[in-house]
Amino acid sequence: MAPCASCFLLVVMFSASCKAITSSDQMCTEKEANKTYNCENLGLTEVPDTLPNTTEFLEFGFNFLPTVENTTFSRLIDLIFLDLTRYVSEFLVCG
Repeated sequence: MAPCASCFLLVVMFSASCKAITSSDQMCTEKEANKTYNCENLGLTEVPDTLPNTTEFLEFGFNFLPTVENTTFSRLIDLIFLDLTRYVSEFLVCG
């Protein structure tokens, strides 16, 4: 298979395996059904209600959360991995 054709096929296969989770105008991308989501760099100010509580891996970097408390992600009871790379917050509440 030619390099361009195989690259195109890979993009088509990847696109077919993802679906969007929306919150207002922002969209998180589902990478693995009900488990892995990418919500990076969407300008989010809260955790989308549309993320299922079965989410295990969440990429949430480059967003703005006014505060991060111990309850911010508590609805996601199966959460194992949380990426907050370069997120912005006014307050980080500990305890």
